[in-house]
Amino acid sequence: MTDQNKQNESLQAKATTLFSMLGQKFEVLEKLPQKQLPMKYAFVLVGIIIFVFAWKQIAVGKVESDMSKQLASERALITQQAREHADRQYKQEEERFGQVLSWAVRSELIRNNLDQIGLYLNDIVKQLNADRIVLISESGELLVSTDKRLEDVKGSDLYSKDVINEHKITIKSDVDGKKLLIAPISDFNKRIAVLVISYNQAKVN
Repeated sequence: MTDQNKQNESLQAKATTLFSMLGQKFEVLEKLPQKQLPMKYAFVLVGIIIFVFAWKQIAVGKVESDMSKQLASERALITQQAREHADRQYKQEEERFGQVLSWAVRSELIRNNLDQIGLYLNDIVKQLNADRIVLISESGELLVSTDKRLEDVKGSDLYSKDVINEHKITIKSDVDGKKLLIAPISDFNKRIAVLVISYNQAKVN
């Protein structure tokens, strides 16, 4: 029985020692949140937080700036493409108009109905808000003009040869500050005259 008692006492002593050690450990852990960090560590921690926040703001700002530039570039490209497409469409419509007008004038010119052509062109120049329309013969004679001040002027004196000698519907964007629509008139593949419609150039703001 004596040996048994000694063993029991030894086990009790070990258990007490173990419980004492655990109690000390948990006491340290319980007091840890109540301890204050040194001031320099607090400043370092705050500095790290500020740096991370600032870096995030800079990174986000750069991404937003890059996206904004990309969107602006794409918008400008789309606008340019749309403008070029509209210009091409408008040019095609002008050329079709010049072709139809030349056909209408040709039928009256063959009949030598210059007065009828004059009435027709005067109406057209008002609708187009154009500067003037002239009809010049193959020999350079001014046959019809919506500007009555030009009645005694030779057609060949109004425009250069590269204008009045055109053999296809042509648009010249700047001739002496004017935009010209040139429509040659042919009869059985023989050129007999040329129509020249003069527009004032649109002002660019």
